[in-house]
Amino acid sequence: MGVGWAATIPADGGNAEEELARFAAAKIDVHALSRELQDEGAKSFVKSWNDLMGVISSKSAALKRAS
Repeated sequence: MGVGWAATIPADGGNAEEELARFAAAKIDVHALSRELQDEGAKSFVKSWNDLMGVISSKSAALKRAS
C-alpha cells in the first residue's frame, strides 16, 4: 500500500491540467491559490525546522551538562 502523494498522484501529473481548468471555470485564481499554498507551506516548514533546531540545541546542552 502506498503512502502520501505517491499513492494518489501519478508521476506524470495525471489529469492535473483538467483539474486546474475546473478551478479556473469556477473562477478560482489558480495562480493566487498556488502562491498562498506555497507561502503557507514555506512558513510551516520554517516553523518545523526552527522547532527541530530548538530541540536539538536543548538536547545538546543537556548532554554537555551531563558529561
